[in-house]
Amino acid sequence: MTNKHHSMTKFLFIIAIIILNNCASVRSPEGGSLDEIPPTLLGTKPAVLNNIKPEQKITIRFSEYLKESSIKSAINVYPMHTDKVKYEFKGDKIDVWLPNNLQNDTTYMIVLDTSFSDEHGVTIEKDISIPFSMDSIFTSSTIEGNVYGDSDQSTLLLWRGLLNHDDMRSTDPDYIANTTSDSEYIFNYLPADDFSILAVEQYGSNIDYSKGQYALYHESLLSTKKANLKNIDFFIHKAAESEELDTDSLDVAPDSNSDMVKTADISGTVTGKFLHPIKMLLQNSLYSYVEAVNLDGSYVINDVIGGKYQLLIYEDRNNSNRLDTGSFVEKEQSEEFYVYPDSLSCRANWELELPSWNYQKETTQ
Repeated sequence: MTNKHHSMTKFLFIIAIIILNNCASVRSPEGGSLDEIPPTLLGTKPAVLNNIKPEQKITIRFSEYLKESSIKSAINVYPMHTDKVKYEFKGDKIDVWLPNNLQNDTTYMIVLDTSFSDEHGVTIEKDISIPFSMDSIFTSSTIEGNVYGDSDQSTLLLWRGLLNHDDMRSTDPDYIANTTSDSEYIFNYLPADDFSILAVEQYGSNIDYSKGQYALYHESLLSTKKANLKNIDFFIHKAAESEELDTDSLDVAPDSNSDMVKTADISGTVTGKFLHPIKMLLQNSLYSYVEAVNLDGSYVINDVIGGKYQLLIYEDRNNSNRLDTGSFVEKEQSEEFYVYPDSLSCRANWELELPSWNYQKETTQ
C-alpha cells in the first residue's frame, strides 16, 4: 500500500512538471533578436467593405499585437469631411464603428499612417489604406509620385477641385498621404475628378504649413478623369540653407598638405521640351551644384567632390540658379523639373560622361 501510494505521488509530481513546462512555453523567450518587423494588415470583417451602413462596426486584424497608444493619432478617415471614427483596441485587432455622416457615390478610406506601430514600437513603413463604401463598387483612381530634396519624410495634401493659393491655405485637405522611407507616396481609391495638390514638410492642426518648407506642383490642376497619374513629383528645400551653389562659387579648401581636394567632372547631353534657360542640379546632403545647359543640349559640371549624387534638370524661368518650388505669397506654381533615373557615384579624378537623356516623362498610366 505504501509503495502504491509512493508511485501515485511520483506520477502526479511528473504530471505537474509537464503542465508547468507547457504553461511556461507560451511565454515569450527572454533575450533573442529584437522585433524589427512592423505589423501587417491580415484582413477585415466583413472581408469586403462595400454596401456599408453608417455607424456599422468592422473589425481590422493585424499580424501581431499593437501599441494601443499609437492608434489614436494614426487612424483617420478620408475624405476628411466625416466624423471621427470610434474604435476599441483588442490586442491584434481593432473594432471600428464608422462615421454616421457617410454619403453615397463616395469611396472612403480608413488610413493608418506611419506613426502606427506594434507593441514593441516598430512602426509601419507606409500608410495602410482600407477602402469602404455605401455603394457596391470602389472608385479606383490613383495619384502617385516622389518628394525629392532634403526632407526625411513629407506629407502630401490633396483637395478635390481647383483651389487657388488662398483657399489651399484656409481649407482642410480631403486626403492626406505620407511619404515612405524611399520618398514615395500614393493616393488610392480616388474618384475620377479634378484635384489640387501640395507637398509639405510638416502638417498638423496646429502647424501653419504655409510658413514652413512646402512645394506646389508646376500645374495648378490635376485630373484623374481620363487616367491614373504617376510621377507627380515635388522638391522640398532644406530650411534656411536651401541655396544651391553654382560650380563657379564652390570654394574647395586645401587639405593639411596644401594639396587641392581631388574632384570629378560630369558631362552629357539632354533633349526634351524645356525652354532656355535650362539648369542641371546635382546634389546630395552635403554639396550642391547648378550648371546651365548649352543651347545644343550639352552640359558640363566641373569640380564635383566625390560622393553619391542625385541629378535633376529644371526650367529656370526666372534665371535664379535655384529650383523654385512655388509660393503662396507670390501665388506662383513650382518650376517644372525631372530627375535622372539613377543615382550617380562620383570618385576623385573621374570624368563621367552620361548617356544622352531625354528627360520628358509621362504623368499618366
